[in-house]
Amino acid sequence: MAEEEGHSFQNVTEPSDSNRKNYSITRDEDLEDIKKYKYDLDYPEKGVCVIINMEKLDDELIYKEKLKTGNRPGTNKDVESLSEVFTSYGFEVRIENNATAGRIAEVMKEVAEEDHSQRGCFVCVVLSHGKDGGFYCYDDFMEEEFLFNLFKGESCKQLVGKPKLFFIQACRGDKFDSGVTPYASVATTSTGRIPIEADFLCHYSTSQGYVAFRHVSYGSWFIQSLCEMLKKYGKKYELMQILTRVNHKVALEYEANGKKEMPCIVSKLTKDLYL
Repeated sequence: MAEEEGHSFQNVTEPSDSNRKNYSITRDEDLEDIKKYKYDLDYPEKGVCVIINMEKLDDELIYKEKLKTGNRPGTNKDVESLSEVFTSYGFEVRIENNATAGRIAEVMKEVAEEDHSQRGCFVCVVLSHGKDGGFYCYDDFMEEEFLFNLFKGESCKQLVGKPKLFFIQACRGDKFDSGVTPYASVATTSTGRIPIEADFLCHYSTSQGYVAFRHVSYGSWFIQSLCEMLKKYGKKYELMQILTRVNHKVALEYEANGKKEMPCIVSKLTKDLYL
């Protein structure tokens, strides 16, 4: 059974990519371009991956926010898959289960203040109910911008110029995407300074204003697709190529009671990222 973060659906279509040949580039100028436009992850540590996982919410919060449910069965399957894939890429995975807003704020501030000089990247994954602009902790709503701000260049200087990746599995509104039938012809830094907003990427499970889906036994459509594509292509393709395939899989292979889901990538990355 599939659930929107608050609804359940009985009629669900679950998913049951051609390999592109790699070509070698030998020209010196091309090699220089590759180096210029590729993030350097050659550090002693890959980085930290924090997973914020909400399997249940406080009853008072559910009542105050008029949520349909505070339980999120299947989310621990997402945690399991995420832990496996990011550990395999050398990340130190840290998990916060059913934590209060105060606890999450404290933990994330501490992570932002850690020594990241020997780390090449940072990852944060949020698994929860949500609405436009943020997500629910165990006892309160937290704006996603709060997390982003902790790791911007002015706040976390040792991650300046390094990729900071956020993946958010949560509803961003209450609209449903009913899908549409395709048209017949359509196949299915010279200044030495850097913007404080640079090198961020946030991949949302759904588009602004819409619900996100999660299977009560197998995990969410978005996170499971993300983990599958990272496992399959993470050592071969650049990250944006992989995330585009995640979008493709979720958009075309999943459906619940005629409802669809369209993940959304917001990228401020300035280079290619190969995990």
